[in-house]
Amino acid sequence: MKNQTKKQELISYHVVVTDSGSWLHAPGSDFLFAYLEKEWDAKTTQNVTKAFEAALKMSTIIKSAVKTTSGQDVVNGLYLLNQADMTKAMNSIDGMGETSADQQTKAGSGTAVSINMEFFAAVLGGLSGDVEPMLAYLTTQMGDVQAETKKSTVTENFGIVIGLVSVMPILNTPITSFQYVFSSSETSKWFVNTICGTVNHYSYDYTYTVVDYNYDPSS
Repeated sequence: MKNQTKKQELISYHVVVTDSGSWLHAPGSDFLFAYLEKEWDAKTTQNVTKAFEAALKMSTIIKSAVKTTSGQDVVNGLYLLNQADMTKAMNSIDGMGETSADQQTKAGSGTAVSINMEFFAAVLGGLSGDVEPMLAYLTTQMGDVQAETKKSTVTENFGIVIGLVSVMPILNTPITSFQYVFSSSETSKWFVNTICGTVNHYSYDYTYTVVDYNYDPSS
């Protein structure tokens, strides 16, 4: 496994090279991911990379839309919006539109690291890569979100935005989408007490909602 850092229009991003392909991800808690499979032809790889690089600017645009529509600042990746308010913000962005919403429940026990990996394996399921090579990054950034959640007053919901650049089957064309993954204030109490990076075992039983938004910059 190899880590690289690349820059596109002064926005850096990271490349994690694995045996079966490469992860591209944005820095910090501006969660944006693509997975380049080794078996892809050069054109598909190039098109997905270009789509990913173009999507790097979207975190700033989404945060600005949230500020304009709700008056809230997004700090360290933490969003404090319900589904309706987040959709209002996303719909204000040209080319963005909600496509679906799905509720998920996770229960069991494990370390904070294993719980985090299970969560990201689920939300990144539309991409084919194994999330384990990115586990150190994901654990660190969720630790930052956790710290920000602890400092904030969660009155209703808290969540994160995750961008995905995937490939449409058969046509092999890139698709850019975003997810608002959020849960209740009750879940936030458990979340801030699950210390990232420790070997302590925690029991968990939480429900979260994934709201999907498709982004078509040409629309």
